[in-house]
Amino acid sequence: MNNPPPSSPDPAIAPHILAQAASWLMLIQEAPLLPAQQLELDGWRLTSAEHERAWKRAQRLLMRMGSLPPSLAKQTLTRPTGRRNVVCGLLMLIGAAPLSWWAWRLGVASDYQTAVGKRQQALLADGTQITLNSDSAVDVLLDRAQRLLQLRRGELYIVTAADPRPLLVQTEQGQLLALGTRFSVRQLANETLLAVYQGAVQVRPEGASVAPAENIIRAGQQVRFSREQLGVVEASSETTLAWRRGLLVADDMPLIEWAQELMRYSKQRLECDPALSELRVSGTFPVDDLHLAVAMLAQTHGLHVRQAGNSLLISR
Repeated sequence: MNNPPPSSPDPAIAPHILAQAASWLMLIQEAPLLPAQQLELDGWRLTSAEHERAWKRAQRLLMRMGSLPPSLAKQTLTRPTGRRNVVCGLLMLIGAAPLSWWAWRLGVASDYQTAVGKRQQALLADGTQITLNSDSAVDVLLDRAQRLLQLRRGELYIVTAADPRPLLVQTEQGQLLALGTRFSVRQLANETLLAVYQGAVQVRPEGASVAPAENIIRAGQQVRFSREQLGVVEASSETTLAWRRGLLVADDMPLIEWAQELMRYSKQRLECDPALSELRVSGTFPVDDLHLAVAMLAQTHGLHVRQAGNSLLISR
């Protein structure tokens, strides 16, 4: 089978447009925009597709700056080199993002991250509560204009706090706007999975044209979305949050999916005999003890389990 051709690089943006975006970025960092300034920025973005593309690059830079320690981020924008030099520095970062950005970061880690098999709870400065699932990472930016969480990998559960600033979650596929709510966000290989348990969340896929009224996900609903479109809205269940208690609740779950879910919490692999492809699993299993979970499965369904290197093989 032929490998797909590599994706083409993001086309270059004219330097004068990048300079304008950099100026707006610095202005926003200095203080919240006045209503007249916000209208001017909105008008500039609507002038051309290139303006909007430059502004999206600027927004990505702003989100990544949230992963720096606050003192370092502040120094970046307030170095005593004059406004012109600062704008030139931002221009270089926006124009070369993401490669120059990561080199400039010098390896600064995400604000919150967990290893495989670990979970973490945190209380943000605004009162928002977050819980990271196994092997997850999130960057946090709280400024005068917004509260922004960028999910780098894994899964995040969020209980929002009352605050006049909008709370946004950025994933590889788009942006979520919380509307006073409890919800979870999971970064999949090529999709984002959103589940809402209270309130509502507005979904904004990166490259889709979706009317606001069509992309509000409400309590008791979940949806997968790509950069191009929303998927089918389905019913969500609180049982999907059982990972917060160290559990996996399966309800008529295909065996392969059951194994994939458990492997999120362990570096050991589970391999299933293809003859078991039709087997469905129901029950509650510990995610922190893979051997016990597999033993429970084997006892319930009369299966055989054997160790082979770093893998557990499940068969009849």
